[in-house]
Amino acid sequence: MNLPDATQQRPATVWYDKWLGKMDTKLMCLKNGRSEFLIDKVDERILKYINNNCLNFDWKNHLLLIILIETAQNKDAGTIKVIIGTLSTRLKDIFNHFNITRFLDFDPNVHLYGYLKGEIFPNDSNNKRRRLLGNYSGAECTTKKWVHNNLSFEEQDYYKQFLLQPIPFDSCDFSFQRLAIEQAQTIRKDETDAIVPMLPTIRAEANLRWNQMKRLRDAFHQQIQEVETKSLSLPIEFFYDEPERIGERFHFRLWDKPSFVLHHQTQFSEAIIKQATQKKVTYSDEKNAYFLEFIRTESIEDNSEGEGLWFNELIGFNVLGNWNKNRPIEEHERILKFLSLWGYEQKYEQKPKPFFSQHKGILTPTTFVTLHKDKAQGLLIDVEPFYAACTFGLLAIDILTTTGARINELLQINNTKECILIKKVKEKLHFSFKAIPKGRDSLEEFYISKQTMEHLQTVARLLKEHYAVKKIPSNLYRYERKHLFTKPLPYYFQYEGKAMKVDSIYSSIRFLLHGLILETQSGKPVTIKTHLLRHAFATEAVQRQNVNVDIVAKLLHQRDLNVTAYYSAPTPSQISESISELHDVISSYVDIDDAYLRSPKELQQQFDGHAEKVGVYNKVLGGTCVTDFVCPTKMQCLGCKAKVPEPDQEDELLEVIQLSKDMEKRFKQMGLEVEVRKAKEMAKQAKIELKEIDLIKQYREERHYEPTTKLNPFR
Repeated sequence: MNLPDATQQRPATVWYDKWLGKMDTKLMCLKNGRSEFLIDKVDERILKYINNNCLNFDWKNHLLLIILIETAQNKDAGTIKVIIGTLSTRLKDIFNHFNITRFLDFDPNVHLYGYLKGEIFPNDSNNKRRRLLGNYSGAECTTKKWVHNNLSFEEQDYYKQFLLQPIPFDSCDFSFQRLAIEQAQTIRKDETDAIVPMLPTIRAEANLRWNQMKRLRDAFHQQIQEVETKSLSLPIEFFYDEPERIGERFHFRLWDKPSFVLHHQTQFSEAIIKQATQKKVTYSDEKNAYFLEFIRTESIEDNSEGEGLWFNELIGFNVLGNWNKNRPIEEHERILKFLSLWGYEQKYEQKPKPFFSQHKGILTPTTFVTLHKDKAQGLLIDVEPFYAACTFGLLAIDILTTTGARINELLQINNTKECILIKKVKEKLHFSFKAIPKGRDSLEEFYISKQTMEHLQTVARLLKEHYAVKKIPSNLYRYERKHLFTKPLPYYFQYEGKAMKVDSIYSSIRFLLHGLILETQSGKPVTIKTHLLRHAFATEAVQRQNVNVDIVAKLLHQRDLNVTAYYSAPTPSQISESISELHDVISSYVDIDDAYLRSPKELQQQFDGHAEKVGVYNKVLGGTCVTDFVCPTKMQCLGCKAKVPEPDQEDELLEVIQLSKDMEKRFKQMGLEVEVRKAKEMAKQAKIELKEIDLIKQYREERHYEPTTKLNPFR
């Protein structure tokens, strides 16, 4: 090992001391052009991965050099981890197969080529081979170029021992590259095809289920207040009726931890019974918690058994949280079969955990409920984690299906005047948020509807109640590209003192939408992913609305038109689909009309020109425009993907239908068949939007439904 110069300052990271004698010391002291130690800038997760998986292998220094250089070039930590994970896993397999122990003995022309050709590990997928070739060749090129451009000749001579060996072949030499890409694209478009016609249903069902969860939570808190006000002993039984659309009566028991133990004494130890009786340790008043037991449901009309809550089977099958710990083999197999039935199995994971948020307080029940759920007669429900998941899931679904935003952009939304914007134009309020899109380093604007603003305020109320504060607290951003967000901000997607990450969003969306039938044309179940909703947004815009690809690229905040073209490529079938009381949100507010009157003449002319081509500053037929770019449909707003239908503009659509009938009749008399078809299409698009408005009106009406709870004697 070559030690650094005695006068050189050592890196600050604890890994420097841990790896002395295990990693090359001079490599650990590699600096960038600003004389900063690169290892101090590496994401902690990547260093932990190297420590846990690579220290016993001869390519450990090669991987560390790749990590340091990729970090120096500001590559996302998640991307670096994927590169290192792919190289480490595949090299381990290849070295073991050929009994290689030293990296000097590794010959890419023999060993790597044999793997890529399928001569070894023939059952590995085309996608695995494609990823290895791409990551290997990319890392080899990047590290060699950086060393050549940034180090002296003497340093270059030293560090070349840690460079990957070059390869004389590329993806064109192998069929797996084309096959893997074609297969991935086919799968993605088949899944998108299942999602596109369901976008209005997805939005409506998410709202209806959030309403149902809120009714449950309201009833839960009503009973807690009743118990505490009147000093009632637990448990108590109560029921309430759901709205007419559902037509069911739900029966529950309200428990706390001591009462549950004392009413199930045969299933607890004497020590625990004593603690519960004396209300000590985990059963003290400070650590106590309420929860529900769902007993049964019945139809209001005929007292027959009802369907119950949509998530009942998730509790019944024990799939919430990290379900695969300490499960008997029979139960393990039963759960895997259930998850597979709904399409939740993952290709590269033997134990999928689709409902594990990995975030305290979101979806996963408390430890007490998790440990003792099998002791209850009915289904134990930890209300607050479920309500939090539904609330965050609803906001995510609304934004993803109306803007096509990426999940990274979603997680950036925060309650500041720099992020949430309100503009008044021509007596109408317009709303937006600012986020840094993928591949950029500056904020860009995303236009949203009034309903999205309402959902933001719902999340704000949840957070203020959760933290018992008047303002949303600030936390550090924790997802990819976090180096761009170094200051704590009041993020909307946060809970229990931490900003949320991708797993909590995915699990919340899956929980809220579980049970929706989404299938490809071949009958394969489809699970909703955030990126799949983005694909559906793009596909609908291009294929049904005939929006130009470069305009859709603007809507999606994409630079590469080829990527947009892939996102929006036609699916096997195209089916059409087409928001919202305003609550206060901390925001910057600009009255454009007032600014217009007070601005110089040249600025007025500039705004007039802008308003002619920008939909978001103009009143549109039947809804809210959410694009600030050149109008994607040349002001043909019926059915436009950049518009969200508004119930208070329903009369406009009804007038369009009547007008289209008059036009159709007139054009028939004139023998203008093309114009007749245009009139019919106009009526068709108006009717589609009216259907979505009916769904919106339905869940808004149910939002005001307040269930009346009634007590039953405990049995």
